[in-house]
Amino acid sequence: MFRLKILKQLNGRKREEVRELENACRMHDHIEGGVLLAGDEGREGKPIFFLCYHNDFLAGFAMMHQIGDGAAEVCSYVHPEYRGKSLLKRLLKAARKEALNNEITTMNYMIEPHQSEVIDQMVQERYFEYINSEYLMEWKYSYPLQKTNELEVYALDERWHEDAARLLAGLFSMNFQEAKQRIQQFEVDGCEYYGAWQKEVLVGIFCLLKGQESVYIFDFAVDGDYQKRGIGKTMLKELIRIVQKEAQDANTEQKKIRIQTGSNNGTAFRLYQKNGFQVISQRDYYRINFIGI
Repeated sequence: MFRLKILKQLNGRKREEVRELENACRMHDHIEGGVLLAGDEGREGKPIFFLCYHNDFLAGFAMMHQIGDGAAEVCSYVHPEYRGKSLLKRLLKAARKEALNNEITTMNYMIEPHQSEVIDQMVQERYFEYINSEYLMEWKYSYPLQKTNELEVYALDERWHEDAARLLAGLFSMNFQEAKQRIQQFEVDGCEYYGAWQKEVLVGIFCLLKGQESVYIFDFAVDGDYQKRGIGKTMLKELIRIVQKEAQDANTEQKKIRIQTGSNNGTAFRLYQKNGFQVISQRDYYRINFIGI
């Protein structure tokens, strides 16, 4: 007999149960796993957890997290011995009920790609509608890069925040004020923005989040008036050189350099791929259609 628990936080024992379930799915499906059970304070709402037990054994788990604009993302694990539409649909139905209570109208399902008859069948039956994929890419070379002299690249100070915000707003789905707030919040969160100048004109920006083992690239953007001139390629070389120089100056091992992009941005994907970045993980996103669930 199955019983469902809905929680807003997980204690130590529950976390251990979820990790055990995750590890079983990782081994069976050959996926990375790594769901963030503590939540992400940068998101609008705290996560809601759904735990489905068969007797006292955790057979299924889902987590729902708000992403803004009345939307939420859901991810899940179902133990290999309990695979089937019924358990997954039970988790999704519970998530839908909580979503309605939180004024969420759109729900997306996130999954690492692997062989799954259940997911394939649910796509065919239009419970799920594929949206796009996101790729985490990593620079796979170790040779040192030299300064190109084609661009001047420096850390941005506050004087350039408005110019950087205009550049971001012009390229991404946000207005000027949202872009400015994004830059300010990212810097509060420990990110560092850099600008790229060509003949004293700010032609591009990027943001680096420097962790213990990896450096993550965010907001990599080239001004629309200066695209298709090789500036993106040069900016990538310069940011890699910056990471290399910091490791050299600190006499430490070079950190991994990673960037995330989506299948809906083929231009960026090809740029990164042509310049030494390889896909190391993938997430597929589906829109959940609750008719029949």
